[in-house]
Amino acid sequence: MAQRRIVGSAVVATVALVALASCGRSTDSSSTSTSLDRASRATSTTQASTTTTQATGAGPATPIPALPAPAPGWSQALTTLPPGGGFTGLSCISDTFCIAVGGGSSGYGAALTDGSGVTTSWDGAAWSGPSVYLAAPKAGPISAPILPAVSCTSGPTCVIVDGSDHASIGDGTNWSTPSALATAPRPAPNPLDPGSGHPGSRSAAVSCPTPKLCAAIDNTGQAFTLRNGTWTAPGAFSSPTPTGGTVSLYQGGRVGISCASASSCTAVVGTSVLDWNGTTWSLESAPWAPSLPSSGTGTTDATAIDCPTTSLCAIVSGTGLSYRNGTRSWSPVETIDPHGDLDGISCPTTSFCMAVDSAGSVVTWNGTSWSAPVPVIPPARIYTGIGTSVACSSARFCLVMNADGDYATYAGT
Repeated sequence: MAQRRIVGSAVVATVALVALASCGRSTDSSSTSTSLDRASRATSTTQASTTTTQATGAGPATPIPALPAPAPGWSQALTTLPPGGGFTGLSCISDTFCIAVGGGSSGYGAALTDGSGVTTSWDGAAWSGPSVYLAAPKAGPISAPILPAVSCTSGPTCVIVDGSDHASIGDGTNWSTPSALATAPRPAPNPLDPGSGHPGSRSAAVSCPTPKLCAAIDNTGQAFTLRNGTWTAPGAFSSPTPTGGTVSLYQGGRVGISCASASSCTAVVGTSVLDWNGTTWSLESAPWAPSLPSSGTGTTDATAIDCPTTSLCAIVSGTGLSYRNGTRSWSPVETIDPHGDLDGISCPTTSFCMAVDSAGSVVTWNGTSWSAPVPVIPPARIYTGIGTSVACSSARFCLVMNADGDYATYAGT
């Protein structure tokens, strides 16, 4: 993830953010296509659940010596998995149930190979051994990095969607045979397809507000929905969109989506922000006009989004955060992590959010202000360029994991 220096008005944003605490969170937990009502009539069924295959090399959790004493509320940083996955997605529905998923390539090099899609589950005390849910498509140069995302909701029901347009449904232990999502017409791909962190990389995001509905997007401009166990035919963010404007596709970094309800999703794709009303997508004005500030590394893309209610959303990118509360207008970008490269955000309530950067530091919103960055895990050393993930099931529990599988847990009060 490239660091993008963002300068915002801390006073204006802090005053406005106080309004976050006054909003109630939707009862749905927080993840698409153009004219989804039409798309729902053409479906592809998901396959029956099958038990995953145990991956080799899982080792016991061991301390990571690079960090100082744990910060208040945080466990010691640990590593639970050997190199071999490149963890890109994390979802928690409680302090005893989290799912981490990984796959694809390490680093930024174009000469790397595809990896298997793997998943592992957290039971509140330890991680399961990693299991393969989708085998590597082939050996050789990168063709379609997997780079999966995961979203879990009550049940538990979890959905994995990856950049190779495969999806799997499971309960944390058993996963369906990955089904290839039907492809819609799309713009011509970047022929080099160079992997995570590069313009042209394949990345995806998914959000499941209820067990019966999930929405997924990728950075090629496709959008999918899962309704009652069946994937609808995909739609596409054509250029321009049906409501006007052009979506910035194939940009480096993660895409993001968050659904506060079955009829309210917001997505970030490149520098574009899109809204879904349960039927169609519309392109809206982004908080960074005309383009995101850049640190000079060549990427100008949004990173992550979370929407705790249908009216409230927050986006992190580079060093800053922007939010909207009850309107379509985004706040001025506020710098919340001057040391940079924010990769993820999780807002389980309107008065608690946690954002994480590529160095393994977190910043926390307490309903009034943001904390200073606190290091809780080291930066990835093997799977660089993929980013750090955060998932909070409540203000009392969060989990942070880098792409190598190093992690720490937070116990709030």
